[in-house]
Amino acid sequence: MANHLVKPDSRNCKRSRELEPQVSDSSQVPSLGKSDSSFSECSGLLYKEDALEKDLSDMSKEINLMLSTYAKILRQRAAVDASYIDELDGLFKEANIIENFLVQKREFLKQRFTVITNTLHK
Repeated sequence: MANHLVKPDSRNCKRSRELEPQVSDSSQVPSLGKSDSSFSECSGLLYKEDALEKDLSDMSKEINLMLSTYAKILRQRAAVDASYIDELDGLFKEANIIENFLVQKREFLKQRFTVITNTLHK
């Protein structure tokens, strides 16, 4: 039954139970050396996991920063596009006003030439 117990210092270690050293009454001293090495392996793995989590957290922050920068650039470009659209709308309105003025001027000149032509024919 002592062979099936999991040691408290290796419970966080993600090694399979088959790879754990078997504890026997006659070889307690060598097994302590092995448990120390497995403890250092586990603490090394925990350190690597902490470093990995920190790296992932840092990368997540960088990605979020890049995404927010990209969104800011897109908002700025959308604002510039909207200002261009407003400017084009203003130009079209002005062109429409000028076109209407020229149409009225042409009609006025047409009427005037008609009056001049009629007076010359008399």
